[in-house]
Amino acid sequence: MLKYSIGIDFGTNSVRALVVSTRDGLEAGSAVAAYPSGTEGILLDPGDHNLARQSPLDYLAGMEKAVRSAMRKASREAGVKPGQIAGIGVDTTGSTPIPVDGRNQPMCLRREYRKNLNAYAWLWKDHTAIAEAEAITAAARRMRPQYLAKCGGTYSSEWYWSKLLHCLKVDPGLFAETCAWIECEDYIPSVLCGISRPEDVVRGVCAAGHKAMYSRQWGGFPDHEFLSVLSPRLARQRSRLPAVAHSIDHCAGRLSPAWAAKLGLPAGIPVATGAFDAHLGAVGSGIKTGTLVKIIGTSTCDVMVAPAGRKVADIPGVCGVVEGSVLPGYTAIEAGQSAVGDIFKWFVNVVCRGSDALQVALTEDARRLRPGGSGLLALDWNNGNRTILVDPRLTGMIVGLTLHTPRHEIYRALLEATAFGALAIINRIEEYKVKIDNIICCG
Repeated sequence: MLKYSIGIDFGTNSVRALVVSTRDGLEAGSAVAAYPSGTEGILLDPGDHNLARQSPLDYLAGMEKAVRSAMRKASREAGVKPGQIAGIGVDTTGSTPIPVDGRNQPMCLRREYRKNLNAYAWLWKDHTAIAEAEAITAAARRMRPQYLAKCGGTYSSEWYWSKLLHCLKVDPGLFAETCAWIECEDYIPSVLCGISRPEDVVRGVCAAGHKAMYSRQWGGFPDHEFLSVLSPRLARQRSRLPAVAHSIDHCAGRLSPAWAAKLGLPAGIPVATGAFDAHLGAVGSGIKTGTLVKIIGTSTCDVMVAPAGRKVADIPGVCGVVEGSVLPGYTAIEAGQSAVGDIFKWFVNVVCRGSDALQVALTEDARRLRPGGSGLLALDWNNGNRTILVDPRLTGMIVGLTLHTPRHEIYRALLEATAFGALAIINRIEEYKVKIDNIICCG
């Protein structure tokens, strides 16, 4: 019997489900479910523009809706039956850690924490932990420089330990009540498999290696002594992490009867270890040695791989050089730009108060301009700089505006700024002897 797999992709604003043939990749059905909470799925704080959280309940309700809709379409258009589903794969944004209790339930489900944004998922684009990231970077430079060498030389406020340390400082009560912090990419498979203890959750090397200083070279996650320098209470979280993080070819568990009933699928289907959305976008794009895949969305993630036996230099400013995080048996290099789709959405929807139709019109008008023809020069740091400077405090800029500047020239300048940022990343990677033969862009 022809088999199919289900891929579930948790993005910044929605969750998508895709049913594909395991024989040839034929897409049999797909669906999208938007997150209903907050502003386009993001919980914000008017008093702190760096804060960005999400509701785990949106993830679960959206997953159920999207999978059922995708399966209905696959059944209608390709005759796919639930018994033909061979497995489920999951990808999410990251680093997006979720504080959970001893039953692996998000802390925001408790009555006393329902209005506390710290008890929700800390979305990848949350930059509240700037000071904590600086403290982690400084401590690692003194004590464990090897930790920084594998993540570009600077620890980011977007990443796991920064967010935990910030929560400890601003909400010690919640931190004390929290049993563990589970990355979204690991939480979703654990829910599907009915795992009820945080210590039993399978951790993926994608989040662990790129965002949590995990490496087999030093025995896994950062050691207790190092974390204790930051905070003894932070160090206690170390004991709740497993010794080994796994690649996507590892089974995180099997679909529980409860979630099988919700999704309309047979119980016992294997669920793969989770990974980040961009990294699995690179897999879907056919990533291989010498190919740079640019996964373009609200931000952009740049991914390359090299055979695990080949030495890859430690590249300053990138988001990690991690074995097995994209493809088993390969070492992955991750870089990226913090705001790409977000910039154009901001300019069209917020500044110009337009819609998708305006975006199309601005694109057509901008296309008729020569590169640099407007005389404007822009920087794409509207959400900070992820690579190469690794500084969320940096801001965007447009130079050369006059009273005669039309909006399509500004739009063109923002496009050119994005392209220039992309070129800076390419130049940095090639500077460290990683050859780029071709580039693939995907959404």
